Amino acid sequence: MTKPDYEHMTRKELKEHLLAHRNDEKAWAVFFEQLSHLDATQGYPPDLPTEEMEKIFKAKLNQTT
Repeated sequence: MTKPDYEHMTRKELKEHLLAHRNDEKAWAVFFEQLSHLDATQGYPPDLPTEEMEKIFKAKLNQTT
């Protein structure tokens, strides 16, 4: 039996695998690594200065949708 290639699984495939194999430590490690990478690439840093947040909010409010 070949081992799954966790790094190339979609997030959905990895979740399904984890539901079926809850004790698979390697799969959990890859899942949390991908999750932390996702968090790092989205949003704004928690230590963003208040003035910068205000600029971002005002720009978003002034955008036409």
